[in-house]
Amino acid sequence: MPAVRWTQLMVPEPGREYVVMASRLPLARYRHIPSFLRSTNVIRRQLATSDGLIGYALDARPLSKTFFTVSAWQTREALGRFSHAEPHRNRIEATRPLMLATTFVFWTALGSDLPIAWNEVRRRIADA
Repeated sequence: MPAVRWTQLMVPEPGREYVVMASRLPLARYRHIPSFLRSTNVIRRQLATSDGLIGYALDARPLSKTFFTVSAWQTREALGRFSHAEPHRNRIEATRPLMLATTFVFWTALGSDLPIAWNEVRRRIADA
């Protein structure tokens, strides 16, 4: 799976703050990539109908077995509803044993700053 460009579901208001969540998801073995990608596709379908989601993107680095995500949400509660809902919850539980230590970071950004650049995502993850 190639990288998924920023997929915008709602037009952000330029002066409003949104919750941004970014992750680094390293897999333990190359053989886990197909399973991870199948789960990613299921989760992308869920994202398409998630209430409060502004947009999301995925940076796939299969040669290093590492995947980066970034998403922007109207509120932390909207993000929480998504992350605890099915199929996300079930897919994460199934994928967790296939992964090395993951990194998640959260911050707020103005709508005018969306989408967040990948260099900013990687900087914040490195600083976590």
